[in-house]
Amino acid sequence: MEGSHTPSNQQAFLLNDLYIDPIGYQVKLGQREIDLSLKEFDLLYFFAMNRGKVVRRSDLLQFISTQGDVNDDRAINVMICRLRKKIESNPRHPKRLVSVRGLGYRLKEQAIP
Repeated sequence: MEGSHTPSNQQAFLLNDLYIDPIGYQVKLGQREIDLSLKEFDLLYFFAMNRGKVVRRSDLLQFISTQGDVNDDRAINVMICRLRKKIESNPRHPKRLVSVRGLGYRLKEQAIP
């Protein structure tokens, strides 16, 4: 897939009921397949590779600017919001992809039900 930064030789991730397959570009939440754009998939995979760690906004800004998006802090907010709508049961109160005030975001290894 052109423009993707997701290595196709990487193994899949299973974080609780969130399954991320970089070879098939497939994401499942439980048994339900989640439809993500290529950029959303790459962003989620980026978080999965750094699961449990804080991903700084500056790192996200660098990542999305290489994806051809506007080099703007608001682009991060929009992408995170879109991703949360698809992987969170309540995007306004995320439990998987959480904000770390003043730093960035963390994809939790064990989401709290």
